Amino acid sequence: MHQPSIRYTFLVRWTHWLTVLAVVAAYVFVNLGDEEVPAMMRWHYLAGLAVLVLLIPRILSRLTTRPPSIVPAPGKMVAVAARVSHVALYAFLLVQPVLGILQVNYAGELVSLPWGGWSLPALVAPDHAAHESIGELHEALGEIFYWVIGAHLIASLWHHFIRHDNTLRRMV
Repeated sequence: MHQPSIRYTFLVRWTHWLTVLAVVAAYVFVNLGDEEVPAMMRWHYLAGLAVLVLLIPRILSRLTTRPPSIVPAPGKMVAVAARVSHVALYAFLLVQPVLGILQVNYAGELVSLPWGGWSLPALVAPDHAAHESIGELHEALGEIFYWVIGAHLIASLWHHFIRHDNTLRRMV
């Protein structure tokens, strides 16, 4: 008889932790860079693109494989809160990099990567007003994302240390 898995698949676990590293890197590089330090911004762009690329196998895996059960099973409200928070996390992981690309393109620039002068093609034509509004949205969502990430981290620790369930162990 087939035993249900107690951990997420290797692909899900690795893309999760690589995404964590990419998100941390994106925040670090954006805080180190600005117009005066364009090299840091190129690393920020690379980290954001990594988040976007890593999202593809994560979503495909979530759609095609069943996550391991939480033991002991959470109550209905906890399960709903978990679903809502995961939808929020996935939305941020998709929307933030796309907004970043649009912000750069609306400024009339290309998303340049740290090596070899390689750049992504522009998705949109320059538009100063759109650059400003998308930039403000990208920055505001970046601030909100800190809170969403913090809530996710606190929830995982709550599950592990207070509820004593296997939520955290499923991802390690």
